[in-house]
Amino acid sequence: MTDDATNDATNEPTEPPFDPLERVIHPRRVARIDHVLAQRLASVTVVFEDIYDPHNVGAGMRTADGYGLSDVHVVTAKHGFKGPGSVAKSAEQWLTVHRHGSPEQAIAALRAQGFSIWVSDLDAEHALAELPVQGKIALVIGNEAEGISEAMRQAADVRYVLPMHGMVQSFNLSVALAISLERVAVQRRNQLAARGRGGDLPAERAAALRPRWLEYGVRQAKKVRAAYAEGDPEADAAIRAAQREEAALLAAATARVRVHGRTQEES
Repeated sequence: MTDDATNDATNEPTEPPFDPLERVIHPRRVARIDHVLAQRLASVTVVFEDIYDPHNVGAGMRTADGYGLSDVHVVTAKHGFKGPGSVAKSAEQWLTVHRHGSPEQAIAALRAQGFSIWVSDLDAEHALAELPVQGKIALVIGNEAEGISEAMRQAADVRYVLPMHGMVQSFNLSVALAISLERVAVQRRNQLAARGRGGDLPAERAAALRPRWLEYGVRQAKKVRAAYAEGDPEADAAIRAAQREEAALLAAATARVRVHGRTQEES
């Protein structure tokens, strides 16, 4: 069977156009941005349904980014969206976050994009490891008190159980997500690797994300781009100013890491 989610010709990598910010950012960072974009998964996504603890939202987003997902969905029917909190380590800036006011809106949006809906369920007949990873998959993570909604449960195409062997019959939300992604995202990557590909984010989406990713940490990004676009003779001066600022920020960050490292060793 051909998996349409991993067989899209528009995913073929292309050489990105030059961005003036590349004159400011260290080449290693530019290369890392391009590498991560090339490895992004668009065929696997996560739905956070009415999670009210920002810590859990942040941990979940950090996990999603760590597994290379491109998008996450947040349902805010009851508790709203309080932001991911500091535990996210800014992971949310590398993700595209889609917000939905109800489970039904999220379900409709996911269906329109061709996703099947997967939910964990203690009463499910199959463990996650027994299920084939096919097509586009949305893993739903319910909230801390009630789990997933009845609407999402009824809409589920796949119900799976995460085996547990202790007395407590639940994992922390981010842990459950990590266990699920270890199966689904890794299996998807294996399928892509067999086709000689690292990710399946469409090329046009990667091209649209790249300028935004390059901007992070460059406070004078708009000034640099504007100077180049207008043929401003002061463009080189703007570049040099941004480079000095980037170098100062990097030095400060390195100093903080060194101080933190010494503090840990001494303790």
